[in-house]
Amino acid sequence: MKKLIAVIASALLATTVFEQTAAAADANDAQKAQLKANSEKMEAQATANKKKAEAQSDAEKAQASANEDKASAQADADKKAAKGAKATTPAEASGARHDAANAQAKANKKMQQAQSKADRKKHDAANDANVAQAKADEKKVEAQNDANKKAAEAKVDAAKKQ
Repeated sequence: MKKLIAVIASALLATTVFEQTAAAADANDAQKAQLKANSEKMEAQATANKKKAEAQSDAEKAQASANEDKASAQADADKKAAKGAKATTPAEASGARHDAANAQAKANKKMQQAQSKADRKKHDAANDANVAQAKADEKKVEAQNDANKKAAEAKVDAAKKQ
């Protein structure tokens, strides 16, 4: 009789140990899924940050280029205006003023176009950054959903084994 009780107790103990091991394995799977999700979320955010930095760099380059174009155009206009000061006759002065006015108008137009181009690049860069962040957020949500699903499956498996 004692042997029979010992065998039954042994079998129950083995079953309990097996169930606990299976539950621990399920919990471990859920932890692994969460770690994977965290890794994927960090990777997605790093990608978004990189794209945002690239977009910001592009915008800064576009603004620097616009500033150079504007300075060059203004220098040309100033050069034409300086001719007026060197004029020796009223006709030369009038022609120089006319050339200077035309040069200033061209410079203003070039400056406006350069700034518009830079503003478009900045706008595009901001859009690119927003798209990159939205994609990262989407990947983070998907990764977390996968982890949550695995955790729920592990809980269901553990409940079935009890």
